[in-house]
Amino acid sequence: MAAAKITLNRKPPLPSSNKKIILFLLLLPCVILISWLQPGKWFDRKFGTDKFIFTGTFRNGTLQETSRCDIHLSTNETLCEFKDERNQESFFCFKPKTLPCETLHYTRSRNSKAACLTDAEEQLLKRSKVGVTIQNKFQDITVVTCKDRGPQAAEKCELGMSSPTPSGFFHSDRWSSSYCRMRSFQNMSDMNQCLQGKQVYLRGDSTIRQWIEYSTYKLNDLKYTSKTETHAPKLAIDKKRNITMSWKMHGFPCISSSPCFMDGGLYIAQELDRLAGGENTVIAISVGQHLRPFPLKLYVTRLMNIKQAVTRLLQRSPLTRVFIKSENTRELNSEIIWASDWHGHLQNLALREVFQGVKVGFIDAWDFNVAANSFDLHPNRNIVHNQIALFLSYLCGPSF
Repeated sequence: MAAAKITLNRKPPLPSSNKKIILFLLLLPCVILISWLQPGKWFDRKFGTDKFIFTGTFRNGTLQETSRCDIHLSTNETLCEFKDERNQESFFCFKPKTLPCETLHYTRSRNSKAACLTDAEEQLLKRSKVGVTIQNKFQDITVVTCKDRGPQAAEKCELGMSSPTPSGFFHSDRWSSSYCRMRSFQNMSDMNQCLQGKQVYLRGDSTIRQWIEYSTYKLNDLKYTSKTETHAPKLAIDKKRNITMSWKMHGFPCISSSPCFMDGGLYIAQELDRLAGGENTVIAISVGQHLRPFPLKLYVTRLMNIKQAVTRLLQRSPLTRVFIKSENTRELNSEIIWASDWHGHLQNLALREVFQGVKVGFIDAWDFNVAANSFDLHPNRNIVHNQIALFLSYLCGPSF
């Protein structure tokens, strides 16, 4: 199925009709499915950080204490502020009774009972009433042959090149890029050869954690150094080929009932500033899913800080390779209010805008999910493999 980002053409306007003109590019014959998303403007006005309760766990040896945490805490009580001085990002926790602030070990969250919907709205947005196929007869879709056949994947995948929309399509379970030549990397030996000698830093949410999970599944000699909890930092090493791959969760907020560990740093930008970089250093970043419930300004601020850190890294080490992965689509479930793909769509637009002109590789995970007709926040292994195949195509090219 071809990935197609659907846009509404509002010129000329149709004031007397609810009809919309939808234009999109087909890269091959396929079935077309159209999803209508609630823009959620009313939700933006009503929703705030009070809909989640974040709890921080402080630990020193056998002593453990908990306290409330959040991006903003209005109180006269003593607070622990966890601040990135350079980038002016902060989150706060009430100071525990005895333990110092630096003993914060992890945070977790749960939904609060604060209501942002009326009873009628809650009934309307039950899963049985969301994502339902419209039972109606629609007019035929007219498909015309374009004089310009669209982007031909003739160029080598290189950092800094533009990722158009659609960025590719699936055929026989393999992703074909619309803008650069890529390899399938179906063979374990090809992946090993491409990754040999490299240090791969995966930073962000669980959708990029899937990359290290898949790599350790696919590559027999890439082994975790220890067993860790879900959101704890992970490290895998292939001693034979000198491959290291690590994953860490991005900084606060982390929306999860499981512990989100603070080991190794609170902000991606801070960690990037500590890296020396080099021709064998590869970094892939994905943030967004945990920021969907919050004002867009918070997300853009986080992106700008990461962008500036990436720019500083590339200035001191131009051979370092950095990749940005967009958000995935996700399931239609009870979290549709705060985690709607509408919010993800807006954040992806911001992501493209912020990193425009920066010499990074762009992995359009949104298009992968759309093309596969997947609404899984954590897509299947085939989709993850194809994401990694595009990533490796930047590193090693059509041949190496």
